[in-house]
Amino acid sequence: MYERHISTTLQAALGRSPVVFLAGARQVGKSTLVQEFLPNYTYILLDEQGNLELARRDPKGFIETYGHNLVLDEVQVAPELLTPIKHEVDRHRQAG
Repeated sequence: MYERHISTTLQAALGRSPVVFLAGARQVGKSTLVQEFLPNYTYILLDEQGNLELARRDPKGFIETYGHNLVLDEVQVAPELLTPIKHEVDRHRQAG
C-alpha cells in the first residue's frame, strides 16, 4: 500500500473526535485506507443490499448493535443513520 499523507491527519482526528468523516473523489483509495488503517474496527459497506436494508429497517438498532469503533462506508445512502449516530455519540462520547 502507498503511504498516504492523510494518515497523520486521520490519526489525529481519531484521537480527538468521536466521529470522523472521510470524503474524496471516487476510486482514490478511501475504503482501502480505512480498512488497512483501522483493522480492529467493524467495517460495514452500505452499498451491499443486506447491510442497507438492515440499516434502513431499524437505524437506531443498527447503530446500537455495532456501537463504537465502526466504519460505515457509503453512509450517504442511509441518511437515516445520522441521527442515531449523533444520539450514540452523545450518550457515550469518546474519541475515535
